[in-house]
Amino acid sequence: MSRDSSGRFRAGKEPKAKPVQVWLKPDVLQRLDTYCAFYGVGRGRAIGHLLQGALPDPNWLPPVIDLLEEAEPLAAGGSEPDRFNNEEGQALKPQPCFQVGDRVCNKASGRWGVIADEPMLWVEPGPSPSGMRGEGHWSYAVAWDGQLGLTIRYAEYLLDPESVA
Repeated sequence: MSRDSSGRFRAGKEPKAKPVQVWLKPDVLQRLDTYCAFYGVGRGRAIGHLLQGALPDPNWLPPVIDLLEEAEPLAAGGSEPDRFNNEEGQALKPQPCFQVGDRVCNKASGRWGVIADEPMLWVEPGPSPSGMRGEGHWSYAVAWDGQLGLTIRYAEYLLDPESVA
């Protein structure tokens, strides 16, 4: 291994890490520190490991860009017809495929987790690189096995139910 001009070790031809400031709630920070102690790594490396394992390979993603800022939380209460159909009974959104507590697997890497008790979000259709309007989808908070309860939001089309995987 060699050192760069700032004195940091560089492994092979990997690009130098860039600083990122993250604000975490105390309970999440405590869980992160527990994870760090267990694996013997610093916070930066732990966050990198968690994100690398959770984020899909960009080459595998479909051409639709998901913007969670445009997402609508699933309304609490309300009957099924109210949430998924308009006044004429026409479907507005597809039924969610998963519910809180369902076991799921991500299609990209075969990681297992459970749908967390956080609101499902409906992500409105967005533009694709071809200029066509993509399809909307449900987004779920998933607590992945071995991640000490940390949740990461996943699009429905990136998940499979436990029975399929």
